[in-house]
Amino acid sequence: MPSDQRPSSALPADESPSSALPAEESRRGLLSRRALSVLGVTGLATAVAAQPAHAAGKKPLEVAASGVVTSVADLRATPGTADGEQLLLLGYYADRPGLGGGVVHWDADATEPDDDGLVFAVAGTATGRWKRPQSNEIELSWYGVTGAGTTNDSGRLQKAVNALPGGGTITIGPGVVRLENTITVTRVPVIFAGAGASDEFSSGTQILLATGAADGFVLSGVHGGGFRDLQMHGENLTGGAMIRTQREGEMGNYLISLSDCRFMDGYNGVILRSANTVRFRNCVWNGFTGQQVILLNGQNDVSRADPVEFVQCAVAAGTANPGVDNVVIDGQGGSIKFIATAILFGRHGIWMRNTTGAGLPKFLYFEGGGFENGHGVPVLLEAGAQAQFINTYISADNAEDAVRVGPVFTGSATFANSVIRGCGRHGLDLASSRITVTGCLIGNNGRMAHPSFAQQITGIAASAAGVRITTAAPHTWETDDRVTLQEVGGATELNAAWPIAVVSATSFDLVGASLAHAWTSGGLVFRNGSGINLRSTASRVVITGNVIGGLADGVNRQEYGIVNRSTDVLAASNDLTGNNAGPYQAYAAARFTGNKGVEQTDGWLTLRIPSAVTDGVYDFTDLLYVDGRPIRVTRVARSLAAGTCNVRLEANGTPAGTASIDATTTVQTTKLAAPIPIDGTSAPVRLQLRVSNATAASGLTLQFGYQIQS
Repeated sequence: MPSDQRPSSALPADESPSSALPAEESRRGLLSRRALSVLGVTGLATAVAAQPAHAAGKKPLEVAASGVVTSVADLRATPGTADGEQLLLLGYYADRPGLGGGVVHWDADATEPDDDGLVFAVAGTATGRWKRPQSNEIELSWYGVTGAGTTNDSGRLQKAVNALPGGGTITIGPGVVRLENTITVTRVPVIFAGAGASDEFSSGTQILLATGAADGFVLSGVHGGGFRDLQMHGENLTGGAMIRTQREGEMGNYLISLSDCRFMDGYNGVILRSANTVRFRNCVWNGFTGQQVILLNGQNDVSRADPVEFVQCAVAAGTANPGVDNVVIDGQGGSIKFIATAILFGRHGIWMRNTTGAGLPKFLYFEGGGFENGHGVPVLLEAGAQAQFINTYISADNAEDAVRVGPVFTGSATFANSVIRGCGRHGLDLASSRITVTGCLIGNNGRMAHPSFAQQITGIAASAAGVRITTAAPHTWETDDRVTLQEVGGATELNAAWPIAVVSATSFDLVGASLAHAWTSGGLVFRNGSGINLRSTASRVVITGNVIGGLADGVNRQEYGIVNRSTDVLAASNDLTGNNAGPYQAYAAARFTGNKGVEQTDGWLTLRIPSAVTDGVYDFTDLLYVDGRPIRVTRVARSLAAGTCNVRLEANGTPAGTASIDATTTVQTTKLAAPIPIDGTSAPVRLQLRVSNATAASGLTLQFGYQIQS
């Protein structure tokens, strides 16, 4: 457009330069045609100078425009007349004044390519370009993005990224930005800043990913930048991740932050590799159909994700996606911290594993928040160096364990002050070493222990290991599980609880069982669950100060508080009351002291007479006095080589207890219905054994078990 045809700067006769902008237009910093008719170009200089800063760090424009163009199309047809000349661009499109508008200036010596947003070439003009003021903050509307979401905006957004060679912020206003191609950021820190995250698609900033099997955003060797105040949702995605990081040559990614963002309806959510110091704050993921929502590493040592922090976030693969894992830490994922974060639905909650053949994942810390309503194991630790769960709620509401620590998890795991409840099998299934469980509420597990979840028995026969059971459908159980049989016809002696050894997908042996009667027909079998299941490979396990039993809420089908097959366990000061079958099932001896609900023996009064046994008083060989403390005698074991006699305990020469106890050549153990209290607090009490009614008795061996009282 020739310069003499540009809009006039003359004011209408009835207006003056002091006329003010309409309030809304002034607030938004936009100039409509009506405002221009009021101001004219003379008043325009004042209006532009008075515009407020658009965002933190961007200064107000303090320039005066000498003319006005309505659109970028008009701008590209309007050559400048002098270096530094300024025009007011009303909008990117002629029919959308205010959208993508602003002041541009003529750079008479410029020859760089037109980038559709910051630099505009004029048709037929080789030298000279219209440019927007240089800034580290770009509005996506400058590149013609309307927010309607009806066309592919990938090229426009990529050009905005490329226009920040030193990094900066891309401001994305309300509306929908549709991306059909991957956006790549290489090396520079770019912040994608929206106008708010909302699952109402008609408000806030919506980035709609329609990239098919490709990634949405790829960050390559980026130091700084991130995403904030926006929602990213997918449309028919079949692969890739919404956001993925990767190395750029020898450079990894560093100091990336995502805050106040929502991600939904994706394939995979975030894949972090070669990422150091990544922080998620107040972010939500929901509705993913791929392998996992978040994957940390998964390749090799140099692609490690470490450290990564999630604060007040929520990760949910979605109720319709039971096979999708939520958070997978694979290989060199390290220093992973979760604070007040909820992990829900999908399959596994947090899965520490190593499929990379490289270093192990390590240093997982989870505090506050918790897990619920998944279809797998909420906390699955297969490989790793260290994991801590503090003040965490862990619930499965399915057929699996709430916590499972596998035999090749080589590090240490701690569970403290947490609630572990409501899963289908065990609250904790422990098969590794250096595990501590302290101050936790563990109850109402084994929810699948009910005929409603039973397998139909189609065959029962004797086997080398016991009795073999065949089921109509795959049972999905494991060796050392405990099962209960009901409604078995003929071989009714099998209607009880048994440990099993799995033979095939539809058969297992009842270990230790035998057939006294022939099976005739029928039978149901279901799997039990305990509070804590300790496998034979578990070692250096400490279980202290926990409440393990029925809890106030939910259904309590937890069979035992603790089932133990390990010889290297210390279980002390736990409350084990309220379990359906009992507090403790021991297949191996371990240190088990001071637990409520469990009979505990702290010591033994022992005596052995190898020769003839006659009536009289005998001293114990290991304890003559109870001195300085009270005890109570709770049980007695005894036998004779020949003959019979009666025995009873005496304290200071006086019979203790209510009756004497018979001894024969059969080894007998008796739990005393009324324990015998002996109080040596104020003065020592002499303990002896009184033998009476001895008849041809010889070879007496005897033990009184006692508990130390506080």
